[in-house]
Amino acid sequence: MKPLTIDTQQFNKEGYTIVKNVFSADEIQQLRDNVYKSFEIDKAKGLTYKLPQVKDATYINGDVLSKELLFSLVYDERILHIVKTVMGVNDIFYFGDSSYQIGRGLRGFHRDNVDRKFNEGPDWNNENYGIIRLGIYLQDHKYHSGGLKIRPGSHLNESGPAMFVDTEPGDLVIWNMRLLHSGNAVRLRFLKNASVNKATRESLIPSFLRRPEQKERVSFFMAYATPSADFERYKNEYMLKRKDVKEHLKVSVYPEKILQLAKENNLEVVDLKPLIG
Repeated sequence: MKPLTIDTQQFNKEGYTIVKNVFSADEIQQLRDNVYKSFEIDKAKGLTYKLPQVKDATYINGDVLSKELLFSLVYDERILHIVKTVMGVNDIFYFGDSSYQIGRGLRGFHRDNVDRKFNEGPDWNNENYGIIRLGIYLQDHKYHSGGLKIRPGSHLNESGPAMFVDTEPGDLVIWNMRLLHSGNAVRLRFLKNASVNKATRESLIPSFLRRPEQKERVSFFMAYATPSADFERYKNEYMLKRKDVKEHLKVSVYPEKILQLAKENNLEVVDLKPLIG
């Protein structure tokens, strides 16, 4: 495995970090090709859907590990190394919280944890939070729209100034699930780093004032956890209560060969399907 520069100090202080050049240009192109092939397979299985409020994005039921052309990404040794490094532990596991997306989805700052109001609820009892999420964007978002915005430090504070996350193809961005963030960010054509932070206003920016997206937005999102009260709460209050998440889990079927490959790559897979009522 090639050396990767992982800024754990930034992750702990600001709640996120970018790891540059994790994937080669050839790997990114192969991932793009496999996403579109996987989409056709999922469409034939009736696993794709649209949301009424989001006309430009397609969503897919079933997690990444259950996709025959994509599953190895979940236990990629580089990803696991990054996750273990930023979390400061070797004991991590995967629990079915992942997806791939095609197109332009929802906007609006939010947190991914259960207790989303700052300092209210058990999620805020400890400085560290036992679950992380990572994003892999298969196109440029350093100079183009469609990427991620965050409020650095908001995993430890109520809010913070908004900033764009300058990912390029091959990069991986990883964040604390308590961090305020917003997807599908619009960059202004003449003020690249000026951020419009209300989702309704951002969506109304006319096309001639926007920096275009480099190409159709394709992205992966995956979560990992370490054994903790944080995970137990997330599992019980989010994964096993939301109807859409339960539907997502029900169709996430893992052949034995995939589970064996994950095990050989030192990743424990926790299958939540048996817990769904």
